[in-house]
Amino acid sequence: MAEVAAGALVAEQVVATGVEVGAAVAVAAPTQPLKVSLTQLAMATSEDTKRGLARTNHTITTIGNKVYIFGGEDVDGKLCNSDVHAILLPSKDNTGTETLHDHYPAFPLIDAQTGETYIPAPRTRHAACAWGNSVVIHGGRDEHGNPIEEENCLWLWDTEHMKWTRLHGETQLGVKLAPRYGHHIFVDDRQKFLVLHGGHTSADSSSSSGAETETWLYSFDRNAWTTLPSSPSPPLAASYTDNILYTISTSPSSPNLSGVINYLDLLKSTTEREKPGALTWQSITYPINPLTPGPKPRIGGALVPIHTGYGRSYLIYMFGVSSDATAIVLEEEKFYADIWSLQLPSQGFTAAAAKDVIRDKLMPKGVESGKFSWAEAELVPTEKGMEHESEGKVHPGPRALLAASGCLDGKGVVLWGGVNAKGEKEADGWVLGLAFGYADNDRFE
Repeated sequence: MAEVAAGALVAEQVVATGVEVGAAVAVAAPTQPLKVSLTQLAMATSEDTKRGLARTNHTITTIGNKVYIFGGEDVDGKLCNSDVHAILLPSKDNTGTETLHDHYPAFPLIDAQTGETYIPAPRTRHAACAWGNSVVIHGGRDEHGNPIEEENCLWLWDTEHMKWTRLHGETQLGVKLAPRYGHHIFVDDRQKFLVLHGGHTSADSSSSSGAETETWLYSFDRNAWTTLPSSPSPPLAASYTDNILYTISTSPSSPNLSGVINYLDLLKSTTEREKPGALTWQSITYPINPLTPGPKPRIGGALVPIHTGYGRSYLIYMFGVSSDATAIVLEEEKFYADIWSLQLPSQGFTAAAAKDVIRDKLMPKGVESGKFSWAEAELVPTEKGMEHESEGKVHPGPRALLAASGCLDGKGVVLWGGVNAKGEKEADGWVLGLAFGYADNDRFE
């Protein structure tokens, strides 16, 4: 019996040690690089449709299983009309009877009491986001290149009733929200507000004097705009997730050697935000060199959050063109085709947060959580048989001035259009998703 008991004890210790080793390996395994795949959406067959969907400086907004395209500039460099186009996205909820492309012409509705016309004017370099079942549009540039003056209003395209309405908003006494373009807007559905950041307020977008660092908050309950702290530097890209506004900027001191991540935590309630000193921008400078890889700041790219599960989130930063103003000459333009991911700090009581605490506090030196670290995404072949996929290209190629939006329940990014390195405007869409079989087990696959 003694030998049996001893054997059982040894076996228990072996099993326990094995579990501990396995857990240690899982915790110590790096979270990056992400494995992603790219799938081209089925393209329109009509030449007129292709021409109508080829554009730059437009916006796309994901609502349900569709992405809504609005505004921008067409293949001739003229403003697109105010029509709305809807593209069907791959989804397990699709019945197979949906059309791949819907076109909603801009029919103006006139208010019987005020005579006001409810339709936004054509525009480019505007901002858009989703609020419930509506696409929200703000600002933009008119056909003469000037910021559109609309008295701080928001345009709403109701995707269920297919009509436009608009919301007006008052500002604080003595403070003016200047008309702008090239800015960013995001909606926090839970807190019922919209946050606006950056943009240009002068017709000359090449001048840094018109580049804004302002941040504004619009309350849907109060129909009012209020100011928030300005960012340390003008944003080249921006994104919003988990109550935090993130931006990417060039480094003022060494623009060719480093980039800057600025972020502002908007907290979880109005009460928290109204406390003195509660809202403060934080900045992290990251190097750009072969020893410490990181993406070069660029214009006309995409910055979109993606969630791999278990509390792990990243920002996908991809495509675009060189932000160096001296290099923006046709024959010297530098277009990017790279895809980067920035690991965000884990939050709350999640598996990712628990792992990160262990990595930062308990693991040997060199094993860290990886927060605010960059890695170039690992591109893998797309799983065959994806619904509505095209049999054409396997990569969008270098392009800029495209539009992007989150999709696949936060686990993907959809992009549309843009201009390629040859100066040709594209009329195709792509979905970037986590590679098949990949969920966030932090590389413990």
